[in-house]
Amino acid sequence: MKAKILLQIANKTLPWQVGRLGLINMFAAVSKLKQHQQRVTTLMAHREKLLASGAYSLARQKVLEHQVLNHLYVLASLKQQSPCDYFNGNSFNDLAELSCDDFCEIALASDQHAIFALCATRLMAAPEQDNSDYFLALKKQQALPVYTLLSQQLRYWTIPEQKALRATVLEGKESLPQQLKTILFSQPLNDAELQQALAHADFTLVYAALVNCYCQGDNSLSDKVFKVFSCTSEPSQKAQLLQLAGLVDDSRWHEPCALFCKAHPEFCQTVLSHFVYKSALVLVIELMGVAQTQQAAYQAWLTLTDRPLAKAEALTLVSAQNQHHVQAGINLHDAEHVRQALALSKGECVLKGVSFTKAQPEQGLAELAGEIVQRVFAPQFELTLACGLYHTQQSAVQWQKLIAGAQHAA
Repeated sequence: MKAKILLQIANKTLPWQVGRLGLINMFAAVSKLKQHQQRVTTLMAHREKLLASGAYSLARQKVLEHQVLNHLYVLASLKQQSPCDYFNGNSFNDLAELSCDDFCEIALASDQHAIFALCATRLMAAPEQDNSDYFLALKKQQALPVYTLLSQQLRYWTIPEQKALRATVLEGKESLPQQLKTILFSQPLNDAELQQALAHADFTLVYAALVNCYCQGDNSLSDKVFKVFSCTSEPSQKAQLLQLAGLVDDSRWHEPCALFCKAHPEFCQTVLSHFVYKSALVLVIELMGVAQTQQAAYQAWLTLTDRPLAKAEALTLVSAQNQHHVQAGINLHDAEHVRQALALSKGECVLKGVSFTKAQPEQGLAELAGEIVQRVFAPQFELTLACGLYHTQQSAVQWQKLIAGAQHAA
């Protein structure tokens, strides 16, 4: 009798338990998808912060981007259940089968351009047309934003035989997106084109021409940059010029840089991080001793030397209103010891604590990546590719291939 009662209870209970388990599995699957989405968001934020630092471990970038792609792959393969459809109902396999134009159409309609740019490095096939023909076809169709998106990949930077178009841009008769103006003036230029671009009112053309000179190894680059710098009043433009100046071995830039950083501390970190010559560490130490630039200069110090410094005793600072502020200082004596030790090591430059020679950066920086690393390397490559490297952040896979090719050529 007891067994019969237990059987009746089981018959009523088991179907409910099975249904309950089904609901649990469904919610678990949805929860996992949300976790994938959250991880994509978190990893992309970490990647953005990493890229902003300008110099970092290539291995770290590679792991981050690999993890992002793995999570995106899961979300795209389960698109109907996914809490966020990044690719307009397409899986990774679908994206890989799309034409270049169709891929770009989906990308431009999305607000996730950074994700599409990363995916494009793995998934997107090159267009069948020649770059010049493709560029002109898109221009005729008023679809140049497509080429702007594609320009994240260096193979699209070579657009030869565009002298006539450059002439119309210089004359102000043609309006193009900023990135495409940069690309047009990253090609081999004749002397007249170069001089016109350097004297132009459009800073995009001026800066593209200066970077062109840098990538060619122009010995008079520092003077050219100073001429533009002295005529420019916009702080963001001056900051860009100082970044370029920092890659040139010219101590005459130290004083203008110090004055600019004190006046505009918001640009201090990124500007100083480009001053890769060891002689400029004196400048960085000087600005670590100034209240308004201290923290930014210290972050640049870490980018260059990768040597954390001891804290000095707390200092009491007095403002103009006689208000007292206590601030923990940085031990500048410690910084000076590090500077002297680095000065004794081989190589006139330093980045992430690695001493290297500007003429052969691959011998020291092969394990690093980032905007500053690319800019240091840029003159080692063919002109248009070099300009593209200066202006365009590469994914870990792209950069690894370029470095391997450079080392093989050497």
